[in-house]
Amino acid sequence: MTIYEQIQKTIDYIEDNLSSKLKSEDVAEEANMSVRSFYNYFWALTGFSYKQYVIKRRLTKALDFLQKEYLQVVDVAFESGYETHESFSRAFKNEFGVSPVDFRKRPQNFEGVKNMKIIKEMYMGVIVKSLPEMRIVAFEAFAPEPELKGKEQMEKWLNKRDLKNKPHRIFGHNIDLDGNLDDNPENVGYKFLVTITDELDLSKDNVKTEVIKAGKFVVTGIEGNIDSDPSDKWITEGWQKLQEMIKHKGYRIKDNCRWFEEELEPSKPGNLRLDLYLEIE
Repeated sequence: MTIYEQIQKTIDYIEDNLSSKLKSEDVAEEANMSVRSFYNYFWALTGFSYKQYVIKRRLTKALDFLQKEYLQVVDVAFESGYETHESFSRAFKNEFGVSPVDFRKRPQNFEGVKNMKIIKEMYMGVIVKSLPEMRIVAFEAFAPEPELKGKEQMEKWLNKRDLKNKPHRIFGHNIDLDGNLDDNPENVGYKFLVTITDELDLSKDNVKTEVIKAGKFVVTGIEGNIDSDPSDKWITEGWQKLQEMIKHKGYRIKDNCRWFEEELEPSKPGNLRLDLYLEIE
């Protein structure tokens, strides 16, 4: 299961339970994630924090409820997941600039936030996903053990900037001696790419920043144990399986295509879990 499928499961769960009291622990469990990882990836994939999204979806549904004349405002509050009329009215006015009572008297064309669908197409464990443009910090390392050394550099920087518990994503790919993308499994180097927000000030950091341009990718998820398979054969097989599915479905791999491995929270301690991305036309 890819990270997109996991987060889509939580979006669907939220939608089914908007009128109930939602607990972060229960929602994260739907994705088989820790609460911290759930918060991180929900923000990274939707652009909203979990709490922001729940509030906006509840208030968007309230717009429809308020147009049903047989419902009192207090009933709309309960149907929208609020425990009191007062808390609902405050939230509604903060979001739309008018009270629920005034909106009912003079309805306006507020759009709100629609139920999100972050997966456009899914086929036999493979999804098609458009990645947005992303600002990143890059960490490069070379043989021997380039991935280990690169990860140590990245972890050191994340800890120094206290970013490990803040929303971010970690991508990576093989590189040649010049730092260019390399599809040779016997790579001489590896490059980690950590997404950052535009607001993050890096003027005092001795790090390399880049931009990953937007693109369309086919994605699948894999997971394996490094100790039981130190050769990383399961990763190579994952890439082969992805290319077979792309061929079977008839997708066209882009000329000079880009590819990434996104590191995710594993389902079991000791495992490594990745989403594999291959760029298509």
